[in-house]
Amino acid sequence: MRHATDTRRGILLMLAASFLFALTMVFAKLLSHSMGSVEVTFWRNAIGLIVLLLFVLQKPIQNRGGRPFTLMFRGVIGTIALLTFFYTISATSLSNAIVYAKTEPIFTALLAFFLLNEKLKAPSVFAIGIGILGVAVLSGLDFDYLHTMGILTGFLSALAYTSVRSLKAHYDARTVVLSFMFFGVLIPGMLMVSAEFYTSPFFAFALNPFVMPKGNDWIWIILMGLAAAYGQLFMTRAYFYAKAGLVSTVSYSVVLFASLFGIVLGDILPTVTVLTGAILIILSGILLSQEK
Repeated sequence: MRHATDTRRGILLMLAASFLFALTMVFAKLLSHSMGSVEVTFWRNAIGLIVLLLFVLQKPIQNRGGRPFTLMFRGVIGTIALLTFFYTISATSLSNAIVYAKTEPIFTALLAFFLLNEKLKAPSVFAIGIGILGVAVLSGLDFDYLHTMGILTGFLSALAYTSVRSLKAHYDARTVVLSFMFFGVLIPGMLMVSAEFYTSPFFAFALNPFVMPKGNDWIWIILMGLAAAYGQLFMTRAYFYAKAGLVSTVSYSVVLFASLFGIVLGDILPTVTVLTGAILIILSGILLSQEK
């Protein structure tokens, strides 16, 4: 049984994580002017991996274990989701990118229905309908490459976050994050090597050659890695302390943080159509979170 103190701690951890994730997006956007999204993903995780390994040296990890394949799955799927996410950040505004990522609850509910045979109550069906309508409005029913990558981010994030909740009884939060960071370095590294020999417009989000960072790039890389590492750790711990539905609801604060940061960076103010789609998607996610 969770105490009120634990619930408050979970909320504060998720707010801190949302703020740090928004900062991560800012630094990723700045880096996108000089390198591809695959390399941004690589550096994001490389710095984070170093930070988390230092934490582990200070306080060794103790795991109950028992779900290695789920742990690996979380790392691989989370990395692919991050690749599509950083691609959308480089190609559109921060507010649009994060709203697409926040379609995750819609896909989580649908996956539970189709794969886990969980029943959908009437409120959930209504919320999913609102979310699908929001996606249609936001994309203008023009599902080009960019919009497809945005929606794919939400779908893959649903798979990754579902695995996080199933791992909390078996692994230390740092172990879950380390798995994500490890594959987040390995997979982009392999993709950048492959990009030297093969290119394809279809895999534009996953095939970028390595470009040596210069000047301020190193500053953005370090800050992005630190923000991402602490944000990931705070988010994972937030799910440990508070109910998933409550934490998921609080996580929507990242939309506000990212939108404000985007305006500072010079993003064009969203149109009425975009705002309408965003509101519908956020409303859908909040309603679905309350059903958990």
